[in-house]
Amino acid sequence: MLSLTDKLESTMMTGIGEVEFKLAFNNVLEWYKVSENDDLKWTAKVELGWQNFFDGFGLTFETADDYEVAVKALGDLNDYIHQEPYNNIEGDDQSGPSPKSFSYTQDAEAIYASFIFDYGIDLLDEMDKLRWEKFRALFNNLSAKSPLMRIIDIRQSSTEGLEGNALTSLIEKQNYYALEGQSTSAVDDAIGSMFNMLAVQAKQGQ
Repeated sequence: MLSLTDKLESTMMTGIGEVEFKLAFNNVLEWYKVSENDDLKWTAKVELGWQNFFDGFGLTFETADDYEVAVKALGDLNDYIHQEPYNNIEGDDQSGPSPKSFSYTQDAEAIYASFIFDYGIDLLDEMDKLRWEKFRALFNNLSAKSPLMRIIDIRQSSTEGLEGNALTSLIEKQNYYALEGQSTSAVDDAIGSMFNMLAVQAKQGQ
């Protein structure tokens, strides 16, 4: 989570000592993509996650201990990634766009356009440079007129009380912008479940 008094950390303690990690926004979004890929075995997800965030440092994944170290480190990093500045109580609304109403993958174009619209920031130029914490702060405060927030408003709008052309128009827009895969909220839940399972399997050496 972003702080105006503390510098952003670039290392963390792991089972093999202090290790440098990468936390650009695209590293985190890559982790989302890996995590929601049902075609990958849990071992592959752990190895890809370690490579993504830690450049593969220090682990060969030839032993169960390596997987246990990686699972613990990735779990700690995942917890940090999902820290919220407000309403951090389960069941409360999250800050920024509701994770149930968007997908980092499906809405990539809208997110890209929104950062240019609101901030004049080209996210493709910021890959491997813009830290996740900074990206998240900007993302959580996108204006109501930004492309992504307009899409989210369409998805969340009620058809109650609408008739005729107004009803038809909203339904057409909702069908057009409907989420085809998992929402970010669903992926977050899947990641949490995955780490619970991985922690058990890594300890068992499976």
